[in-house]
Amino acid sequence: MRVVSIGDLVIDYYYKNGKFLGINGGMTSHNIIANLAKMGIKTAVFGVCGNDLQGKIAIKSLENLKVDVSNVTIFDDVRTRCFHVSYFENASNWSFTSKKRCPFCNNKKWYEESLIDTNYILKNINDDDILVFDNLNNKNQIIIDNTSNKKIIDLGQYFELENLTNREIIDKIKNKFEIINFNERVSKYLVKRLKLNTDKELYNVLKPNFMTITRGENGATFVSNGLVYNFNLTYKGDVIDSTGAGDAFISSIIKDCIKNKFIYNPSLFEKWYNNSNRLTTKVVAKMGARGHINVLFKIKKINNECICDSFIYNERKQIKRCNININNLETRIINAINSNVSKKVNEIDFNENNNCLFVGTGGSYAGAYFASKVINLLYGCNTYPIYPRDILYRNNKNIDRVILFSYSGTTNDIINSVKDLNEKNIYIVTKGELQNIVLKTGILKKNILSYRTSSNKGKERGFLSFEGAVVPAAIFLKYYLDKTDSSVDFDNFIKTSMKNWNNEIGKIINKDVIDKMKKHNLINLFRGDYNNSACYDLESKIIESGIFNCIIHEKKNFSHGRFINYENLNNVCSIYFKQKSTTKYEQELLKYLGSNNIVIESNYDGILAEFDLLIASQFIIYYIGKLMNIDVSKPKYSTDAMKIYFYKGDL
Repeated sequence: MRVVSIGDLVIDYYYKNGKFLGINGGMTSHNIIANLAKMGIKTAVFGVCGNDLQGKIAIKSLENLKVDVSNVTIFDDVRTRCFHVSYFENASNWSFTSKKRCPFCNNKKWYEESLIDTNYILKNINDDDILVFDNLNNKNQIIIDNTSNKKIIDLGQYFELENLTNREIIDKIKNKFEIINFNERVSKYLVKRLKLNTDKELYNVLKPNFMTITRGENGATFVSNGLVYNFNLTYKGDVIDSTGAGDAFISSIIKDCIKNKFIYNPSLFEKWYNNSNRLTTKVVAKMGARGHINVLFKIKKINNECICDSFIYNERKQIKRCNININNLETRIINAINSNVSKKVNEIDFNENNNCLFVGTGGSYAGAYFASKVINLLYGCNTYPIYPRDILYRNNKNIDRVILFSYSGTTNDIINSVKDLNEKNIYIVTKGELQNIVLKTGILKKNILSYRTSSNKGKERGFLSFEGAVVPAAIFLKYYLDKTDSSVDFDNFIKTSMKNWNNEIGKIINKDVIDKMKKHNLINLFRGDYNNSACYDLESKIIESGIFNCIIHEKKNFSHGRFINYENLNNVCSIYFKQKSTTKYEQELLKYLGSNNIVIESNYDGILAEFDLLIASQFIIYYIGKLMNIDVSKPKYSTDAMKIYFYKGDL
């Protein structure tokens, strides 16, 4: 299912007190899907534009939000439509004008009749697509009349209705739309024009399943099943520019309707309205219809030509979130250890008689595994690194301690998995906000092992976490070193490991290695001894970034027949983690794997190697992404996939 906008693409030029600011994509139907794409809804556009810089930016403004732009038609002999929005600062507020003519040269870049190809659109839309329109021109009407899809229209103008008879207006709209959104100006016009008395009568004449009317500072009206629901404005905030507010309002309504499978339950209407109201508050605080979701494109004037006719656009360099996260990792590790989290870990009564579960999922599983190994080494007790759902299928009556690992502190699966266990024995290692965790999870405040501080409160942005995998392990490494009276200087160890692997992995992961990975589309990982945390973490990051397939082999178990897959399917691209020491079996295995094997060898043995190789894992995924020119911290996940990611029910 996609939400699809239909119509000619438009570029909006923005000016403030006569000074040019920049440009961005515009037009109501496209603004709606821009908002929905930002909310994580799968979207697409069927439209047209010119083969000019304006057209390229109109497309890019949507593409940057992950809207599918593959069905945009580009015409060589057409200039992309342009609006010019001018803001003027008055004594107490802002005013603006929106015109088709440039305020500097008075030229008009606008063609009147829509150029969309109705036959192409009718052939290429999917049966479950939800179609979004913002006008009732003849070409849109052909699509409206010849599809059985759910259709939504947002009408903010009525000029195209003025030359129609009342019967023609009704025939264009009646029984055609799942949702109709009017602004108050249009609804009043139609009520008067059709000789009606109320919005309810308008709803009964046009017969959508759901009708909304935006009234600015006077709130909004919903009409469903013949009943009218009025809502007062609950959030206002500072208003700089009200353009785009209606587009954002109906976008939020569409999202909530999709979430509720287009079942219009009046008990939800106030929540829907408040959701929309909160979004529009963000919109009106920014200049431009999309100012809250993407910044204006900055362009430069060419010589003495007008900015509306000819300009230069230098695309901003895309910030790779992965780069920022890896560059800040050392600081984040050291800041975390210098918080009071080490003291709180020491307060947990681990001992030789304990049975302990260490629970993590995704990137947090590496930290859970490392911590379980530390506690087992120190006390010889039974420790079990485990995924959340597995807890539900085992007998836990003799479990003495449960340590949860969650970057946010509120991961639904992890919290739900231990809901039936004794809360006094449940601890959580996290960077989440203390109050938020207490309120949402019920975990005892004294059992929250947070490494969030005033100087270390910023969280990594991006889906794949470096800090969330490494810092929990670092906390338990420090605990291990303290308990064993080790002479290892923790800060120096971290800095040395980071510097070493940044240099070494940069040499090991090169273009030839990437080509080999691409050729086979599969990486073998070999685990066993003191490298499991690194293997689990790297496998998780490779799989979750969607770049390659990955198989983990236990080093000795590989010799019990798994080599047949390696040989018969030519799956020979491997990464082999190892500590400094090499066993006799390992020597034979490495000889067998040969030159197709990338060996990542630590300068340490034992638990120091386990942590050191976990650092190496971060740089491996970083350099793979760098050489492939992708940001592995920001994979593109589908809407359907995110439904199971955000699943909140029973496990």
